[in-house]
Amino acid sequence: MAALSESEHRRHAVAAEEDVGALRRAVARMAAGQHAVRPGVAELVATELGTNLLRHAHPGGYVLARKAGDGIELLSVDHGPGMTAAALASSPVALPSSRGGGLKAGLSVVRRNAAEFDWYATRRGTVVYARLGAPAPAGHTGWLFGGVNVPLGGDGESGDAWAVAPGSRTAALVVDGLGHGPGAAAAARAAITTFDGAAVTDLDRLVRHTHEAMRATRGGVLGASLIDPGRGELAYAAVGNITGRVLTRGRSVHLLDRPGTLGTQLTLPAVRLQHGPWEPGSNLILVSDGIRSAWSLEDHPGLLDHHPAIIAAVLHREYGRATDDATVLVVRQVTAMA
Repeated sequence: MAALSESEHRRHAVAAEEDVGALRRAVARMAAGQHAVRPGVAELVATELGTNLLRHAHPGGYVLARKAGDGIELLSVDHGPGMTAAALASSPVALPSSRGGGLKAGLSVVRRNAAEFDWYATRRGTVVYARLGAPAPAGHTGWLFGGVNVPLGGDGESGDAWAVAPGSRTAALVVDGLGHGPGAAAAARAAITTFDGAAVTDLDRLVRHTHEAMRATRGGVLGASLIDPGRGELAYAAVGNITGRVLTRGRSVHLLDRPGTLGTQLTLPAVRLQHGPWEPGSNLILVSDGIRSAWSLEDHPGLLDHHPAIIAAVLHREYGRATDDATVLVVRQVTAMA
């Protein structure tokens, strides 16, 4: 299957009533060109998410929004106090009745209008994921993935990018163009174009071709993985400070990067492939250096049971740097591949 690369998110802070209106209008503009989103649905869902942030999170929170295929994706994020103990004990797919007010009713409205929906809450805060329009593209049975890519300042072009090519062998990439803004974004796009251009069967070749493509730009760093579930193997290559881990059944394996940048010099930096085991149910997590390297899931019980976009949003909330573009990509094998 062709690679799927996704656009960056826009971060909309919600701390006052007027912010809900601004969020609604911004999401309406985003949804206007997405033919899979029914008229009025995006505005309704955005209003519910923004209102819930005002009512139940202190001091408010934010919504991440981006175009996703022919629909849009919304992630509502706050730092707590989160939901009640009763709501925390509920299944994320067994929502309370829409009768009554407050967060429970709001989430019911969001869920009914979403093609994909999930939420995760602890006393550290709540994250709600809603994909409006059509579900994620078919054709990658057995794989689930999602990411957060937030540019510096929450708006404008991001110098980070990510892409996934799911299939019998699944490839994943996170790239970080040097610096910020349009120049960094151009460097990241050059890497993504190389990734999209042909099936990834050899990481060493991918890194070489990406290095050549990025020489016409300011350059950057990348981490790339190739997963072969039939063999139960994962290969990983990184040039520069992209951090990777594989999490399986409570076990965490760190993926190693090597110093250097792509596209900034004539010779290719040394590339060393890392190989490791891969099991069904494993999660590959790749992050740019906009996420602090000490990130951990230890304080987030049950998080790996949730949609990858939820995992990415929680890690970004807890460990993102306000001084850089920040990206988290999560790829999971959800069923055994034949």
